[in-house]
Amino acid sequence: MSKKGKKQNDNSFGRARSLKDYRRHQGHKSPQKVIVIVCEGEETEPNYFRALRQKFRLPNLSIQVIPGKGAPITVVNCAIDEKKKLDEPTDEIWCVIDTENPINNPSLTAAIEKAGKNKINLAISNPSFEYWYFIHFENSSRPFANGQEMKKALKVHIPDYDESMVVFPLLDDLTQTAIDCALRLRERSLEGWDIFPNPSTGVDKLVKEIINLGQSKRF
Repeated sequence: MSKKGKKQNDNSFGRARSLKDYRRHQGHKSPQKVIVIVCEGEETEPNYFRALRQKFRLPNLSIQVIPGKGAPITVVNCAIDEKKKLDEPTDEIWCVIDTENPINNPSLTAAIEKAGKNKINLAISNPSFEYWYFIHFENSSRPFANGQEMKKALKVHIPDYDESMVVFPLLDDLTQTAIDCALRLRERSLEGWDIFPNPSTGVDKLVKEIINLGQSKRF
C-alpha cells in the first residue's frame, strides 16, 4: 500500500506548478513531449517514476511527477486541472491509482468515469502499486486480500521493503520481465481488464510509453 499524503501543491521540485511550467517558449529549446504523472501516494509511486525519469533524461521528453493527491477522485481532479495547462495534443496526463479494496474505496468508480470523460490516462493497480514491483520477480496471478498482503509477498524478494524505499535500482534490469508478465496476465484474464481484476496493473503501459521515447536506451 502506498503512503497517502496531505500536500496539495507539491511537485517534484517542491513548488506549485503554473501554466508557464508546461508551455514551450519561442527561442528556447523545449521538449517535444510532456508527460504529467499524478500520483495517489506521497512516496512509493513518485519515487519510482522520478528514478525512471532520472535514468532516461531525454531531451525530447519532460516528465513531471505530482505526488500525494490521496483519494482517486482527488487524483483525477488534479489531472484535469493539469491537463488545462498543456498546450500540445501529443502531451499526456496519467493518474497512478491503487484500488486497495474497491468496496471500501468509494471514490474509485467516480474517478474512473470522470477520467474517461476527460480523456485522462489511468495506470491502476489492484490491490496496490506494489503489484507492479512484484511481477518483476514472479509471474503470478493469485489474488491478494489487500495492500498489506501484497507488501508481505513482495518482501520475499525485497526483505527490507517499505513504502519510502527507492527500489528502482533493484528492478531496473527486470523491467522487460514485468512488462511481459503484465501483458500475459491481461491476455489471460477471464474478466474484462477495464474492471481492474485482482491482481492487475496498468503501470506497464505508462512505463512502456516512457521507454519507447528513449529510442537509444532500451531494456
